Amino acid sequence: MNWPSVSIVIVNLNGRHHFENLFESLRGVDYPGELLEIVMVDNASVDGSVQWLDRNAPEARTLQCRQNHGFAGGVNAGVEASTGEVLVFLNTDMRVEPNWLRELVTPITTREADCTSSLTLSWNGREVNFGGSAMNFHGIGWQVGMNDPDIDRYRHPADTLFACGGSMAIRREVYAEAGGFDEDFFAYYEDVDLGFRLWVLGYRVLYVPQSVAYHHHMATSRRIEVHKIRLLQMRNPLWLIYKNYEDPVLQRVLPAALLVHQKRMAYVLHLDDRGYRISAEDVRGRSRMADVLRKMRASKRSVGIPPPAKADMLAVNDFTSLLDGVAAKRKVIQARRRRPDSEIVPLFRIPFWAVEEAPEFAHMIRALVEAFRLDEIFGTAEIVIDPRTASER
Repeated sequence: MNWPSVSIVIVNLNGRHHFENLFESLRGVDYPGELLEIVMVDNASVDGSVQWLDRNAPEARTLQCRQNHGFAGGVNAGVEASTGEVLVFLNTDMRVEPNWLRELVTPITTREADCTSSLTLSWNGREVNFGGSAMNFHGIGWQVGMNDPDIDRYRHPADTLFACGGSMAIRREVYAEAGGFDEDFFAYYEDVDLGFRLWVLGYRVLYVPQSVAYHHHMATSRRIEVHKIRLLQMRNPLWLIYKNYEDPVLQRVLPAALLVHQKRMAYVLHLDDRGYRISAEDVRGRSRMADVLRKMRASKRSVGIPPPAKADMLAVNDFTSLLDGVAAKRKVIQARRRRPDSEIVPLFRIPFWAVEEAPEFAHMIRALVEAFRLDEIFGTAEIVIDPRTASER
């Protein structure tokens, strides 16, 4: 086999404590050395990462950024600085098997696929972290097999909606033609967006379980305030569905998705409707003292907006205020469409996943399916409460 040259692009943010395990495993990779380069993009770390790389990883070319460009922007900067025919993206909190790279690149080399993704296991290798991908109709992605100890269930290659950005490969020209990761996403769901887009543009994404990596799940994000992550995780799914669905599908899905968003925001607001419903008391005469007491009780119910709810509001605000730019991206994608959504949505696997556990949330999803006739798009899939059971192989 004529092995293509490969660039492994790694984005780092204060991940120095992961480097020893990462580079020890990369040095054991059995890919032809003269065809391999490592580009480390440092997103303005302050933990001595760059100094460690200079001293201990001469095989890596370090691209030092003056500010944090997020995962999407960091990857794109690394891609621009790299030379390989095949691009490989790997998280800093990973270690890989010796044959990880060969297996990941083989389907691309043989033209079986344009983009591939590894089987990712927990750090101790006892549970699945990524065994394929799934998504519901309003853009919430899921890593198939998450926390499942029955690893053998995920040993079979399969088409998948998106490749996990933590361990994936893609032909350079395909990445360029598809537009790469959307830097406006900053982090989270940029890989879901790219995968959906690749299928729209006629490419194929393949899950390759023969390629195995091990992951410290959420090692970076757990150090970031929850509401900052929630903003990205609520906004970016809206962007990706707006960009990628074809017109007839979007016209039904987008209003339903916004209603789901509102309901999720209501949960974190802990909305209490007491005092907001008109009752018989409103038409009765009140004494001045009664009015004073009523206003005092109302003021006690008026509290500040919880940070997660404000994040949800900002997510919708970003979606609307930046809609012209997202619409321009959508126009380009739809003009180049090579595959209808009817051929893509079977890859969603859990289109009607109810992401909140409250029973009335699943009831709302069922009502939205009926009101917007979503079953005509996604089929008569069940309302899923736990994606770990619904998305098993």
